[in-house]
Amino acid sequence: MGFPWLPRYLTMAVATVGARPSTGNAVSAAALGSLAFPIGIFAWLLAHPAADPSIVVPGQHFVIVSAVSLLAFGLAISLAIAAVQIAQYRVLFLCLGFIAMGGIFAVHGIGTPGIITRGEAAEYGSAVVGISAYLSLFVPALFFAASYTPLTAAFERRLPFTPAGWLIVLLGTALAIYAVLAVASTELLASLPFGTRPYSTAMGATTIALLLFSAWRQARSYLVARLPLQGMLVLSFLLLVEAQVIMMLSEVWRLSWWLYHVLMLVSVGLAVWSLAMQRAKGLSLRDVMEATLELEVTVGVELKHAESIVALAAAVEAKDENTRGHNTRVAELAVRIGRAMELPTDTLRTLARAGLLHDVGKIGIPDAVLNKPGPLDASEWIVIKRHPEMGRDILARVPSLHREAAIVIAHHERVDGSGYPHALRGDQIPLEARILAVADTYDVLISNRPYRKAFDQERALRILREESGTHLWEPAVRALIRSLDVRIDGQAAA
Repeated sequence: MGFPWLPRYLTMAVATVGARPSTGNAVSAAALGSLAFPIGIFAWLLAHPAADPSIVVPGQHFVIVSAVSLLAFGLAISLAIAAVQIAQYRVLFLCLGFIAMGGIFAVHGIGTPGIITRGEAAEYGSAVVGISAYLSLFVPALFFAASYTPLTAAFERRLPFTPAGWLIVLLGTALAIYAVLAVASTELLASLPFGTRPYSTAMGATTIALLLFSAWRQARSYLVARLPLQGMLVLSFLLLVEAQVIMMLSEVWRLSWWLYHVLMLVSVGLAVWSLAMQRAKGLSLRDVMEATLELEVTVGVELKHAESIVALAAAVEAKDENTRGHNTRVAELAVRIGRAMELPTDTLRTLARAGLLHDVGKIGIPDAVLNKPGPLDASEWIVIKRHPEMGRDILARVPSLHREAAIVIAHHERVDGSGYPHALRGDQIPLEARILAVADTYDVLISNRPYRKAFDQERALRILREESGTHLWEPAVRALIRSLDVRIDGQAAA
């Protein structure tokens, strides 16, 4: 079986992803060409039936389907790793979509008459092939659309990611059962109506709608950031839409029918290729997926999603005029440290919120103490040291901020037990509070205060290194230095 137009099409598709953002017109032209070219061929073949011969080659069908399945599984593995690293359901749903595509399309391949099923069973096998063809796009489309729904983005901020792994196990089990039925109970599976009209038409139309929704949502991100992998996902979703259209309108084994297999191969292949190119540039899977799906935690986003945090942070800013902007800077530094330590997304969100609110207890501190232009005396220090407990009491009244409350009360604890209010040591101090202490200390050192001028960065980092392992948690200090990309005493940060 030959496809003389295939090399030209692959060249256009690769050019779409590989082009630089500066060549916007070229990228748009390549994208339109890679989408218009196959659908144009299909339309021409439908209009010229004599040029659309029947090509019955089960072996080649099994090969191309297996290639699509293997690529989908490979992409799913990468997405699974990224999902675990950043603890995001959106990445997990993309992973589940490609797992479903790989598994169901593999059944589509092994069901090919002559591969496993022979004789009378081959007739039922053909029905299984049809059912699997539709399911191989319908089930992934459900997961892809779920990844882009606003509800997923809203609820994943409240749902723990811990049970997410069981979704992969559950889907894998379902796919294994489906594969066993396809081989051992072919007649039973063939009796399902999904491969025949009107059920197949309804399923195909739903698939198209879900994929278009996913492409539209992803395109919004691409139009802002213009990242290659963002554009690749848009193109991949649209190619799958074309594959579904061709599947619904073509006749089995015709040349036009083979085209949808090629589109699926190109769609998944482009996704794998683009991800590999980003990894080759030194980007981690986490960085690639956070940028592609706009998942990176920022302080501004946390303020946008939590009105209670906005109000409390604003109250602290108004109360303590000498440290205006300090809370936001500490929150940003804490998130930077957390990212350098490769902490999951939910922890980064907690760090952002706790950083914004770490001094909320100062609302209850008298202005005469809080805004004193000089150093505090012993009695005033007793008063100021009450602010972590007061902050905890304030946040404890907000059910969604209980974790932040436990961090706020501990952000002045020190790993050697010299901190306050409870003289906690080492691992007794919450992880986020240990990180917050480093961020807080660094920002205090590089900021002007009524009683002294700001230290320069080199001196501030030297002080952090001196206090590392005693007052401050050493891994967080090292992470901060790495994230700032500076050199200390002539040496790069470890």
